[in-house]
Amino acid sequence: MPKRAYQLQRLHVYDEGGRNSNSGINATLFGGSSALGVVTAASLGRVGSQLVLPYRKQAGSWDNRYKEIKTTTDLGYKTYLKMQDMTNAKELSFSLNPSNVAISCVGSHVFYKKESEFEEANIHVPMAIARAVRDAP
Repeated sequence: MPKRAYQLQRLHVYDEGGRNSNSGINATLFGGSSALGVVTAASLGRVGSQLVLPYRKQAGSWDNRYKEIKTTTDLGYKTYLKMQDMTNAKELSFSLNPSNVAISCVGSHVFYKKESEFEEANIHVPMAIARAVRDAP
């Protein structure tokens, strides 16, 4: 093996703790039932962040999409927030209130038959989230 002239550096995100410790990240994750949202919520929960996971009214507490969210942050600090309308500014600002990070993984979960449903999931809801994040302190 050749000798290296440099030392390898390792990045330490945290030294102790885990799911039950607080990393200082208070995140609101929109679209937690998507494929990207499940992975993002699991990795944030593993680090020890506090998560607010809003979901739409279409998903009941026993719906499969909601069950996917439940298992992502197994032991971490999490709050599930059922929203009636994802484009309502008051509901969005309420869900963003305790957070210092907002993550949007919103998109269509299934292929919609109507164009209006597709536009709602991929255009109107992300625009409303971006406006709420801009107006949040």
